[in-house]
Amino acid sequence: MISGTCRATMKKIVMMSLPGGNMKLNRWIIWSIVIQLILIIVTSFMFNHRKSNTTSGEFVSGTALSIWVYSQDLETSINEFQQTYPNIDVDVRYFRSSDHLFTELMAAISANAAPQLAEIKSFYGIAQLVDAGAVLPVDNLSLPEWKKLQPTFTEPFHYSDLDWAVPIGGSIPLLYYREELMKNSQNGSFSGWSEVVNAAIETNLIGNEGATKGHWGIAIDKEVPWYLKSLNVEASNGNPAENTKFDSAISMWGEWVHSLNIMKPLTHRRAASDFINGKIGLFISSSEQLQTVERYIGGKFKYNAQRLPGQEEQGIVPSIDGLIVLNSSETKVKAANSFISYMIHEKTQDSLWRSSGLIPARSDVLMKLQEEGQWSTSQKTILDSVRMFSVKRPAKDDFERWEYTQSLLEQLEQEPKLVKEVHFEDEFGN
Repeated sequence: MISGTCRATMKKIVMMSLPGGNMKLNRWIIWSIVIQLILIIVTSFMFNHRKSNTTSGEFVSGTALSIWVYSQDLETSINEFQQTYPNIDVDVRYFRSSDHLFTELMAAISANAAPQLAEIKSFYGIAQLVDAGAVLPVDNLSLPEWKKLQPTFTEPFHYSDLDWAVPIGGSIPLLYYREELMKNSQNGSFSGWSEVVNAAIETNLIGNEGATKGHWGIAIDKEVPWYLKSLNVEASNGNPAENTKFDSAISMWGEWVHSLNIMKPLTHRRAASDFINGKIGLFISSSEQLQTVERYIGGKFKYNAQRLPGQEEQGIVPSIDGLIVLNSSETKVKAANSFISYMIHEKTQDSLWRSSGLIPARSDVLMKLQEEGQWSTSQKTILDSVRMFSVKRPAKDDFERWEYTQSLLEQLEQEPKLVKEVHFEDEFGN
């Protein structure tokens, strides 16, 4: 629609075209006015287009977005998102662990004080959140990138025939070890837990900061239920049932602490620093720890990392990090949608691997990284492990199982007699 200003300008052009006056001057003035007219029309169109986008766009300026995360490594990506979307005011709360975040989140939902976005582990939480009616299905979001995500990354968040979280990356359990402990291995890697035990029993002739010289030993990082499930211990009676394998793993765990004395009890929170500082010889942790280990060990001693024994045959239980969108206003949901889209963008996915070792959730990014030849042996092992992923869908008692396992292991490490007669099927019969 032509504005009043445009109509007045056109009238001037017509009057300038009438006979009389200097033809050259008139012609110059006419062209000058035509150019002005074009500029007015273009400016008017851009203003109306911008106004339309503000009215019906994704979010209005100053939209507040509350995000809860436990992964400290996401800080850089969150800051970059804020720079890319300055009209979204991001409020981030960091938690010390995934289970701490989940516990606080359930309390916040009950108090009607939940954030719009939260990070969640694949081990537990989805079923409880869905049953509480607190989380939106992925179908409610606009994510063209969804089809590029790996199915093994989305499967742990599939519940009641719908997807409830968007995976941003994952990790696998790894066995870190000092290279001198590999001397008795025939294949250049630990092929069974008996070889790991033999290496842990090796005498530490170095000592560390005045510590008593003894076994090199082994330590396990904080997320003990995940590592226990990943031990892949064959049941003593040959029964392949999950509960029987669980009991066999519990038994081996207890032997490490009490019979063989190769693992100190209740030291999981300092396991990483003990390995880095040379106080222990073997260390079970996440693949995300690789860069931290590399950074802090430097050249103090030679080390390496491999998959846990038995994983190639029995499959790997990965740890998948996902993002959920909780019930909120339409404007805030759209802002949350923008953040998720940013996190699964090709550039962000590539950056998360390079900066923090998070395995990309996108198939295309993973494939490109696998084709690069610059990675270390450990990094190649991590990227190649996706084909071995063994995942399960959420269950209602996932968090209860997680807490039960943590409590059971804590009791076991303090006093083996307390749990000798406690079996997994007693609590969770399948």
